[in-house]
Amino acid sequence: MKNVINSEVVVAYSHCPRKAFLLLFSGDKKVPHEYVRILENQASINRAKYLNALKQDNTGVSPYNPDNIKNSGDFLVEATLKAHNLEAYCDVLTKVKSSSSFGKHSYEPMIVVGTHSITKEQKIELAFVGHVLGHMQNKLPVSGTIIGAGEQTHKVKLDSIYKKLRPIIQTLKEWITTSLSEPPPVILNRHCPYCHFRNKCREKAEKDDDLSLLDRMTPKLIQRYHKKGIFTVNQLSYLFKPRRKRKRTKKAHVHFNPELQALAIRTSKIYIQELPELPQHQLELFLDIEGIPDQHFYYLMGLLVCKNENNTYHSFWANTIQDEERIWGELLEKANRYPEAPIYHYGSYELRAIDRLSKKYQTNCDAFKERLVNINPFIYGKVYFPLRSNKLKELGKFVGASWTSPDASGLQSLVWRYRWEENRNGNYKQTLVTYNEEDCRALQLLTEQLSKIRDTADSQTNIDFADRPKQNTTERGSKIHSEFEQILRNAHADYNRNRISIQPKISKENAENKKRGPSKGHQGFSRIVPSRAGKVIRVPMRRKCPKHKGEPLQKSEEMAERTVIDLHFTKSGCRKTVTKYVGTKGYCQRCCVCYTPHGIQKLGRQLFGHAFQAWTIYQRVFLRLPYHVITQVMEDLFGERTSVGTLINFMRHFAEYYAPTEKILIQHILESSFIHVDETKINIQGTDQYVWVFTDGKHVVFRMTETREATIAHEFLSDYEGVLISDFYPGYDAVKCKQQKCWSHLIRDLNDDLWKAPFNTEFESFVFEVKNLLVPIFEAVEKYGLKKRNLNKFKKSVEQFYEKNIVDKDYKSELTIKYQKRFQRYKESLFTFLEQDSIPWNNNTAERALRHLAVQRKISGTFYEHSVPQYLQLLGIAQTCRFQDKSFLKFLISKEKDIDKFRATKRLNISRPAGSPRSKGEER
Repeated sequence: MKNVINSEVVVAYSHCPRKAFLLLFSGDKKVPHEYVRILENQASINRAKYLNALKQDNTGVSPYNPDNIKNSGDFLVEATLKAHNLEAYCDVLTKVKSSSSFGKHSYEPMIVVGTHSITKEQKIELAFVGHVLGHMQNKLPVSGTIIGAGEQTHKVKLDSIYKKLRPIIQTLKEWITTSLSEPPPVILNRHCPYCHFRNKCREKAEKDDDLSLLDRMTPKLIQRYHKKGIFTVNQLSYLFKPRRKRKRTKKAHVHFNPELQALAIRTSKIYIQELPELPQHQLELFLDIEGIPDQHFYYLMGLLVCKNENNTYHSFWANTIQDEERIWGELLEKANRYPEAPIYHYGSYELRAIDRLSKKYQTNCDAFKERLVNINPFIYGKVYFPLRSNKLKELGKFVGASWTSPDASGLQSLVWRYRWEENRNGNYKQTLVTYNEEDCRALQLLTEQLSKIRDTADSQTNIDFADRPKQNTTERGSKIHSEFEQILRNAHADYNRNRISIQPKISKENAENKKRGPSKGHQGFSRIVPSRAGKVIRVPMRRKCPKHKGEPLQKSEEMAERTVIDLHFTKSGCRKTVTKYVGTKGYCQRCCVCYTPHGIQKLGRQLFGHAFQAWTIYQRVFLRLPYHVITQVMEDLFGERTSVGTLINFMRHFAEYYAPTEKILIQHILESSFIHVDETKINIQGTDQYVWVFTDGKHVVFRMTETREATIAHEFLSDYEGVLISDFYPGYDAVKCKQQKCWSHLIRDLNDDLWKAPFNTEFESFVFEVKNLLVPIFEAVEKYGLKKRNLNKFKKSVEQFYEKNIVDKDYKSELTIKYQKRFQRYKESLFTFLEQDSIPWNNNTAERALRHLAVQRKISGTFYEHSVPQYLQLLGIAQTCRFQDKSFLKFLISKEKDIDKFRATKRLNISRPAGSPRSKGEER
């Protein structure tokens, strides 16, 4: 067992704690991948060259001496630093001016690496050297230097890396102190191919059927499944449940489902979430590019030309980076010979390479890019093969492709290229060209397989559909199933009125072409208008012709009539009224047309009056009654019956009538000093969409969007200069105005997480400090209100809280770190209410405005897209009336357009103080 933590262990922990454990405690000396050994060898060569050049160019270069470091030269080379069980090797220590206790000078670290561009791991190694050096000189270096291949100098600031490094070192020290016997669990990741212990960990994961075997399993996702008691891929496969088939009006966003991937592996079937609509052509091109990512150098481009059964492979090879432009031009020239052919590739590597090459050599290849077809999006989240990943090598082997070299991979190709550059052995070049050609042919086979899946998915037994699994049956059995399903669909409560019909349904095309009115040979019906009216109103005849100005109309013998059924509201209730409007039509001698009087024409074709329609809107919007219930109530109370479609027309008519009201509400909201905003999800016939609310506490407006993108908020608030009050949804962060984040959300989250982690003492202490900060502030709010003069004094407490608990504070718990980052990110928008008068510290007003819709959502389940905008507009008016303590029904009946100008009626008194005298008219 080692008692010293070195750079290798720390870097290993940054991407795999298990590797760090094995390096610390395992006696096995495993060999890393050959490419890692090449980089280490290259680093040694670069180190020797750089140190020799440094010694020749500077006289102040001396070997590192730990006993006399204070009096050493400007450059200390090949230093092995040791402090507090930490050990780090540094190529060069560079002297810089300082004011530390170490003296007038201190040192900064410099390391030499074998790559052209620097990596995250190299920055962590440099920071670890700086950390150990800081212990020795009592001052952490602010920055360090990494020397890359070709003596390229990269200056690195270390402050932000130290924060990530400290928890790692603390954990490693605890391991050494407690002498752990069991290593951390296996979590396979993208670093595994480079690792010393890759085979050992792979065997362990396959033996345990570990979740990390699936390529897209992240540590957070694995932890989430572990909380559910799911630890193996086989267990995961039983979590998948086909979704109920819904009528989708919009195309849903594609998501990868690891549960379905696990099911495909267990059943050895291909599962289809969405059929791959891959275009097919007689002539097709398949592209694969090999390069050295570290140098952004592309040395081999392969193009497979497929025309019917004839396949021709073309390779373009670059000996040096100077040849890159030549092979890029040759590739474009070859591809341009087939201008109509699509160019297939797999993944984003080729696309990035083409973008970089076109910019580097200023090539106009827009037509070339338009022909590119990435095969990966046709598979990701849509087609699930019984494999652990969607890498081309695994997919290629599944569809019948093979590679000559047993260890063929992108990583191994870097080794082959390095060996070729080392000795120019033609065998390595031929291996690379063969590998590239085999990649192209694997891509061709995969493309053919996807086309085959699209055409034969219904008949192939090894292919199934994720959301609607196949039900195999014979031709006769299919007819039986069809008739039984038709019977079951008609087996409902209204059976006597809707008898079972085994007739085929009318197609959508025939339904669209069906004309209004009864079918041919069937009786038509019209609405029965009341024959007796309680009141008859004579309407004067129109005097002038509307088409010929100044032309007088003559009295005709034709009469115009319109009957209106309405409600008359009094203090004690309402009653139905039937009013008949009668007037003589005016005849124009020039038009030869009879015109209806103005008083009758403005009534329109509606049988029901404004008050009656207002009553139905009130029932639907405010009381949340379903349409069919409203029709039943109409019949029970008023002896009138109408259809659901008529009630929907009422909603549409009132939405048009009160459109100016909504504009007035928006104007008032944008003039307010603060605006609350929030959003919620609603179901539109099986598709999730989002409703947004904007309110200033007195006026409310709703909007609906297909996605949760905050574009609507940005547009609504584009010119707003007040304060936006919202929750912590990131979409609001970019709105260009001052903001106040909701403390209710943050406190609720802190409280819930504290319940979930009651024994996390670090997080408990953090929440305790937050509580100590907030309680005095909210006590002052309760006592004095939201006044700047009483709250501004707490800004000093806020700064002290951040200095003590947030800034440069190293936490170990992921939960505490999460909230630390949250407080850092929203520092400016958490305490706006301390700086301005009357700014609410919570977003409860927006939630209150949405609560009515949330209850309606629970009742209705789903909404219809064509009627939701009208409903939301009227709901905004209803909620505005509620916020202003005004009657929604009385506002609708009044026909007023401005809610602020509408005078609220006094509330009825239903009680009086005990012992007080009775008022006049009160019963004894």
